[in-house]
Amino acid sequence: MSAPLISVIVPTRNNERTIDLLMKSLQRQGIRAEVIVVDFSVDRTPEIVMKYDFVKLIRVQHPGANLARNIGVKTAKGDIIVFTDGDCEVPLDWLENILIEYEKDPGIVCIGGSVLVSSSLRESIVACYYNESLWPMMPIYRQTIELTKDNFHKIRVPNSNNISFRRAILERFPFDEEFMGGYEEVDLLWRICSNGFRVIISPRIIVYHHHSRNLRSLLRRAYNYGKGHALFFLKHMKCRLAQIPIIVVFVLLPVLIPVLEFSIPNLGTSLGILLTYFSLLLMYARKGYCLKKVALYPLLDMAFYTTFAVGMWTEFLKRTLVRNLRRVFYHLKKVLKPPQS
Repeated sequence: MSAPLISVIVPTRNNERTIDLLMKSLQRQGIRAEVIVVDFSVDRTPEIVMKYDFVKLIRVQHPGANLARNIGVKTAKGDIIVFTDGDCEVPLDWLENILIEYEKDPGIVCIGGSVLVSSSLRESIVACYYNESLWPMMPIYRQTIELTKDNFHKIRVPNSNNISFRRAILERFPFDEEFMGGYEEVDLLWRICSNGFRVIISPRIIVYHHHSRNLRSLLRRAYNYGKGHALFFLKHMKCRLAQIPIIVVFVLLPVLIPVLEFSIPNLGTSLGILLTYFSLLLMYARKGYCLKKVALYPLLDMAFYTTFAVGMWTEFLKRTLVRNLRRVFYHLKKVLKPPQS
């Protein structure tokens, strides 16, 4: 019996500094695969990709990673569809390990893995934070986990830059193109798990990612994740993962801050910030990180989740405003419509 064909889909946008590393790492894979790059760049990314004759390059005019992923799926011929991004590198056995996991159990429809900071960035505090925060954006898995509807809120789900699917499941559940800056994998995996399909996360499947090394990029990601979470909540209100940040931002904080201010006038908010910082500091100290990380990671947490909350508020307000404006225009249209003669 021949091995199933694997298609690797790479959405790219302005990855001229890293795309060559990814292409070389894909070229060295022990398993032959169809490689499709769906590009919406304005830099030299497509020019670099065109140097590799094993790659099929598709140019699109409208930006959007999920649009690019769906275009790639429609073009792909593989039985297994694998995704990574233009700012990643993959080890020699990446595709081989993915195939091994699928061959273990035909009931598995999706497999995710770890996303590690590139070796060139391991001295950067911000880059390492992506892997080492308390709820990491780029999680590292130490053991095989089956992701289900019941444990979905307890596990950091795998990222879309190291995830694969059986073709049939993506034809039934495509990426939602409304998610523009994050949370697309959370939405997709929840739809798959809540419909009873099997998803596993394997520690053997690893990619290396060029995490952002500056605070501005980190906070931009936090803002986009917040917007994505708002959309995820509006789509899946019954999911416990969707509910937790909403309860914290819209219920606990609005109650806690006035209570602190009333209890300790002029110092309540400051005390709350200090208590939060030192609580986080103790958690990081228990992980055995160096002193610099123990001191700085709590500050990054506080900045990240404040920006995340702003993103959530912004998306909720925008969608509420748009919905209400539509209602206003609908009623105005009815009122101003000339009577039938």
